Amino acid sequence: MHYGNWWTVALSESVNDKTPLAVVCDGEEIVLFRGSGGEACALEDRCPHRRVPLALGTVKPGGLQCGYHGWTFDGATGACTAIPNLHADERVPPRYAARAYSVAEGQGFVHVWIGAGAPSDELPSAAYLAEGREFTGTAIANIAYDEYLAVMLDGPQCLLAFEGVRITDFFLGDTRTEDGRMVLDRGAVWKARMLPPAFVTDHPLIVRTTLPLAGGGIRVELLTADEESVVTVYIGASANLRGTTSLCWRGYLHPRRVQAAPLRWSAARVAGRPPFRVADAIDGAAIAALLVAPSRELVAARAAYVPASLPEQRQA
Repeated sequence: MHYGNWWTVALSESVNDKTPLAVVCDGEEIVLFRGSGGEACALEDRCPHRRVPLALGTVKPGGLQCGYHGWTFDGATGACTAIPNLHADERVPPRYAARAYSVAEGQGFVHVWIGAGAPSDELPSAAYLAEGREFTGTAIANIAYDEYLAVMLDGPQCLLAFEGVRITDFFLGDTRTEDGRMVLDRGAVWKARMLPPAFVTDHPLIVRTTLPLAGGGIRVELLTADEESVVTVYIGASANLRGTTSLCWRGYLHPRRVQAAPLRWSAARVAGRPPFRVADAIDGAAIAALLVAPSRELVAARAAYVPASLPEQRQA
């Protein structure tokens, strides 16, 4: 059974009341736009008349108008509200409706509920609370979604980089499961310093990767050895078409002075340079060279996971 989940599909600022935005989430083609009240709306990106993508249409006061024959669909319900060639006394048949999705916004992201069940109250981005200037982006990565999650555990340095930091291969403990998420810590060092030998365990930095057992909200944090936050990144990831992955992200530098940080790193932060970079082009050779390690546990945990909101399934 495909349990329902909130998926992070777009940055809030990417969705407007002028131009429809086409996205693919969990393999489903969706069009996003804003209604007359500013609310985010999501419909299946296919007109029920001739299956033309609705993203090619126009946002109107009454909803989203298909660009082919001008049928207009309500953003909240998907109901067809207008067909140009109908007479004034004719009513639009209810069957002429586009599929509508539940939508919620939070922390600068647009989320869409996909799957069975009623939408839950908690959004995957709820724990992301920016404290300063944010750095954002979107991309379609040339890697399958399941592999993207696996590489986030086995070798996150292939998918993102923290400016001036080298992510090492040293795991700081085993993976752990917390509130439906898998968490793994690994050591990191400043690039200005020599990489410590294998027997050294007191790395000055920690990279903490938190992955969902359901849905696609990824949290990656750069911490000091005392677990004080330095940089926080939240990535909305989901399966796109043809083995690719949709990405949208926000991240920020925490407003605190980092002890022992190299002068070059501190100067770059003062200058406003981004403290991290999410890769949009994936190095296949680097991924192929990774050892398959903690991702094995992720595959098993995701296969066995049942949302806490479905206790009757846990007892089955």
